[in-house]
Amino acid sequence: MADEDQDGNSAMQTELDQSSLPKDAQVITSILKDMGVTEYEPRVINQLLEFVYRYVTDVLDDAKLYSSHAGNSSISREDVKFAIQMKLDHSFTNPPPRDFLVDLARQKNSTALPTLKTYTGARLPPDRYCLTSSNYRLKSQSKSLRKMSRQGSSSVGYGHQQPTYKPTVNAQMATPGKRKWQDVDDYDI
Repeated sequence: MADEDQDGNSAMQTELDQSSLPKDAQVITSILKDMGVTEYEPRVINQLLEFVYRYVTDVLDDAKLYSSHAGNSSISREDVKFAIQMKLDHSFTNPPPRDFLVDLARQKNSTALPTLKTYTGARLPPDRYCLTSSNYRLKSQSKSLRKMSRQGSSSVGYGHQQPTYKPTVNAQMATPGKRKWQDVDDYDI
C-alpha cells in the first residue's frame, strides 16, 4: 500500500513538474519520452533547448541572408530549405559510400604485411627510438686525487682516499641535430 502511494505521488509530482515547464521544454520532454528515454538529468532538457534555439536561429539568419541576396523582402520556404541544406553540408558529415570503403579496404589488404623477425622477450623499437640508452659516462677523478695526495692533503677514512666519480654527458647524445647511428637490427624499415 505504501509503495502504491509513493508511485502515485511521484507520478503526480512529475505531472506537476511538467505543467510548470515552459511549452518548449514540455515538447523536448515528450520527444525524449517517445524515444524511450526515461532517465535523464534535468539539465539535459536545458541543453537540448539551447541546441534547438541556436540551430533554428542560425538557419533563420542564413535564410534571411539568402532572401536578401535574391532581392526578396521576406523569407520564402525555399530560402529556409536552402539554409538547412547548407547547414547540413557544412556542419554534419555523411560517411563515405560502402562501395568506396570496400574498394579502399581491398586495395589496402592486397599488400602483404612484412614478416616479423623471431625474437624472444619484449619487442622494443631500435635503440635510437628508446629512452633506455645511457647518455652519460662516469669519469674517474683519480688524476685529481693523485695531485691532492702529492700536495699533502689529508686522507679520508682509514688511510686511503676514496675515488670519486663525476658524471659527464656524452657529447653525441647532448648535442641536438642529426646523430649517426649504427643500428644493425633496424626492423622498422
